[in-house]
Amino acid sequence: MRSKNFVIPACLVTTKGEFTKHIEFARKVGNSLHVDIVDPNFVEGNSLPIEAWPLIDIEYCEAHLMVSDPLPYLSKAKAKGVTRAIIHVESTFDLDEVVTEARVNDILLGFAVSPETDLTTLRRFFSVSPYVQVMGIHPGRTGQAQLPNTSLAVSYLNKQPYRLTITVDGGVSLENINELKHAGADYVIATTAIYEEGDWKENYTELLKKASE
Repeated sequence: MRSKNFVIPACLVTTKGEFTKHIEFARKVGNSLHVDIVDPNFVEGNSLPIEAWPLIDIEYCEAHLMVSDPLPYLSKAKAKGVTRAIIHVESTFDLDEVVTEARVNDILLGFAVSPETDLTTLRRFFSVSPYVQVMGIHPGRTGQAQLPNTSLAVSYLNKQPYRLTITVDGGVSLENINELKHAGADYVIATTAIYEEGDWKENYTELLKKASE
């Protein structure tokens, strides 16, 4: 199961009320949501603890695990309605244990790579999941400008001899969304471009329109 729309709204919040508002918005514009989980010991920032989440009654939800040890989060995320858990290759985990835990909990997997990490690190995970998330910023905080080599990273992965699903998270804007799509991105995650100012739905529609040019 994947998102229906090219743009997936993100959810990086610290209160249950904000979380619920993001779910309601995502349900209206595509029925897909990307939820960030921040471990301050792994990256800078904070997020609402998973135990405090409302139930995510939405068609597709992916949880971006910016955490040191992703294993304990898989069952918790599934219980809240998450469809896919995206694990950072920089985290500490045993791949076989993660695969087993994902199967037990019937949750899909994906793998994220931070900007400073060699993209070849991802290759060992392709046989587990073709779902790859390229970080366009240093993970943890919203509002950062996208790093200049992001589209090149997407293009590189798009040329690999694997049928990958490539997503981009971080710094997505009206200025770069079309370039990312043409580089080979299947989906992009949008935060600031949707929520920072103006009407959320109008901003979301503008992103989709720009991507299709």
